[in-house]
Order: sequence, then structure tokens, then C-alpha cells
Amino acid sequence: MIHILSLVISTAMAFQSILIMRHGARDPHTWTEIDRNFLWIVDPTILTEKGVKQLVQLGINQQRLDIFDSFGNCIYEQLELQSSKSARCTSSLVCFIKGLCPQNYADILHRLFQEQYQPYVTNQTAFEEIMNSNFEDPLELNFEAFDKPLDFMFQGQKKNTCPNVQTVNKAVQSSTQYKKKEKELLSREEFNKVYYWIQEANPSTVIDKSKLNLNDVDEFYDDYFCNSFEGFNFPDPDQDTQNYLNEVEQFLKYFGANSEPLQHYAGVSEPFRWIIQQLDSNQSLSVYSGTETNQMAILSVLTDQQYLTPFASQLELVIQGQRVYIYYNKQFINASYCESDFYCTKQELINYLSKYVVNNLNELCNSNEQ
Repeated sequence: MIHILSLVISTAMAFQSILIMRHGARDPHTWTEIDRNFLWIVDPTILTEKGVKQLVQLGINQQRLDIFDSFGNCIYEQLELQSSKSARCTSSLVCFIKGLCPQNYADILHRLFQEQYQPYVTNQTAFEEIMNSNFEDPLELNFEAFDKPLDFMFQGQKKNTCPNVQTVNKAVQSSTQYKKKEKELLSREEFNKVYYWIQEANPSTVIDKSKLNLNDVDEFYDDYFCNSFEGFNFPDPDQDTQNYLNEVEQFLKYFGANSEPLQHYAGVSEPFRWIIQQLDSNQSLSVYSGTETNQMAILSVLTDQQYLTPFASQLELVIQGQRVYIYYNKQFINASYCESDFYCTKQELINYLSKYVVNNLNELCNSNEQ
């Protein structure tokens, strides 16, 4: 329940926030035999119960006086809401709004789905159930009901959206630098431990260690990441192996997927165009609900630090006047492209982001020449 205070807070203290968040906890992309038989014993949902709680709490944490009217209801016009049509991102946004707007979240969500989702409906029955719902339990709703073809805002690096980026990805993975690092990583003692857990997770299958590559390590990482967050104790790699997994992830995501110009353009051009628009807008809170891929693409050009992205990670731009402060999971990001060590001016940030915004992205993604 929001307790609306008398308006004693000075307007000079008002600020604007642009929040780019990763969806909440989910089940693994690919289930192992152990997962299927022992751990994920219910039908997979868009988010887990823990994922729902994560995003509700994230919404609660974003409550601010200037987004509510005098009755404690969220003011829709003060919010800019964008989400991938992927179900886990849509359901995350629903949960976020439940936490942000506890008194009128159903009204906010009905308006959101009518205005932004209705044009992309692929399952009319599911859409009608959503529109008739009070969103009391988001896990009861089917959000696998929408599709947006050629979605460069959220799906720029996908094969169907940007075919040429797949060619670039393969070239990176065939490069001398990639092959050298892959060989080094696969020769480490920690890889033997990863192989042990992969075999333990699939006891009825004989797995040829010599045929495994970094993508297999990545798949194991996803399984371990999801299981450990839910409190399952299988697989249970030691700390050295966990550190190794993190190192592989950083290499795959930041070098393998985000090191070449087209990879950057496909991943950040439209998100950055949106951020620039929000920097010049009057919205108090702008929210972008995306995936790990979205966050890593953006982080790969915002900072030299190779962050990993836990569920419900938050990349936030806080704007106060002409100053923009950048945080990742509440940790301050120093932007080397800005003069100050503590903030960017709006114009500095716009100038930097604009370098990655291209108007011919569809042509770059679909032409025969790179």
C-alpha cells in the first residue's frame, strides 16, 4: 500500500530514471536427465515463483512520489514501458508493474496490453484471458501469445531479424584469437570438472569429452545457474569451477557475441535510439524489460567492465538536470567517454550512444555484403 505524503518534497529533488532490466528467474533452456526426473518436477513456467518475487520487489524499489496521483494510483503518462514480446520478459514487466503500482496495476496493465501488445497477438484466446484478468497470479496467464517480426529493439541479434550477424558470429568463432582462447579454456583442469557434471547430469548417455566445446560449457552454465538460484544442490561445482564458468561466459558473450561492429549495431542501435528519446522526454520512469543478451550488448559498449547478468539485473540511468549517473545493480559505472569521473552530461551520453545508432540497420542485416 502506498502512503501518499503531502507534497513536501521539493521539485528540485525530482529525477528521471531509465531502467533496463533482465527478466526474472526461469527454468533452464535445456533440461538434463536429472533436471527432468528430479528437480523441475512441475511443468515449466515463464518465470519461477522466485522470478515473480524478484520483479515485484524490483517494482517496489522503484516507487517514487512523482509517479503517483494524490489517491496513490500510478499515473500512466509518467511511465514509458517497453518489453520484448518474449513471454519471460512480458511476464517480468507484469510483475514489475504489480510491485510499482500496487493500487491500480490491473488498470495500468490492461491499458499497456491494449495499446502495445494488441497489434502483435498470435493467440486471441490467450489475449482475451489476459485482458479479462486481474493479474493476481501472473503464472496462470499465457504470455506466449505475441510476436513482433523484425524486432530490432529486442531481437536484433536473432537469426531471423539479422541474418548477417550470424555470419559475423561464425567469423569471430573461426578467428585465431577465438580459437586460441577456446583451446586454452578447454585444456584447463576446471573443464574436466565441468565434463564430470555434464556426465552426471545425463547418466544414460555416453558423452564424448573430445567433442565438447565452449557452447557446451555455456549450456551447462545455464543449467547450473538456474538450478543454483532455485536452491537445488545439483550440479554442485566447486568455487574454482564456478569461476571458470564465469570466465567462459564473459569470453563468449563479450568477445564472441559483442566484439564486431555489426554485432554492436544489431544489439544496441534501436535500444540506444530509445534511450536517447527518453533522455529528452518528460517521463519520470522509463522501463525496458529484456534479456541477458540485451543487457550484455548494451554493457559491452557502455563500460570496459565485463559484468555477468544475474536474473532481474538492473542497468539504470539516473538523470538529474543535465547530469546522467549510470549504475549496474546499484554499482556505479565510470564512463571513460565522459569528462567527469562521476557522471555524464546528457549531451556527452547522447553523443556517445549516437555512434552506435544506424539508420540502415535492416540493410546491414540483410544485404549480401557485410
